[in-house]
Amino acid sequence: MKKGFTILELIVATTILSIGVLGLGVIFPTAMRSSLLTKQNSQAVEYCQQTIEYLRTLNYEDDDLIAGTHGPDTLENKFSREYVITDDHPTTEMKRIVVTVTWQQRGGAGGLNHEQSMTTYISKN
Repeated sequence: MKKGFTILELIVATTILSIGVLGLGVIFPTAMRSSLLTKQNSQAVEYCQQTIEYLRTLNYEDDDLIAGTHGPDTLENKFSREYVITDDHPTTEMKRIVVTVTWQQRGGAGGLNHEQSMTTYISKN
């Protein structure tokens, strides 16, 4: 009885191992892009929330709360933020504020545009 592996067994084992390693090689970049997108989305949500919190501290008649589009402002050279104020919405003496943060995901086969928005309402009294 012989001890050890035959050349055929070694070739089969090497092929199976190679397929597994190549599979991981394909999954890894996808996971990295997904992780980056999750991080960027979290940053965009944070910028939206910060803007809403700032605007809610202002006097109802403040210039930053005049109806119309405000911005865009560039944040960290990769995010763009703007907000839109609508007067008397949904009722009189109320303002609707929609904050939108956009960014372009880099890497892969070109950039993909992404957007995160939040809406809040403030009243005069």
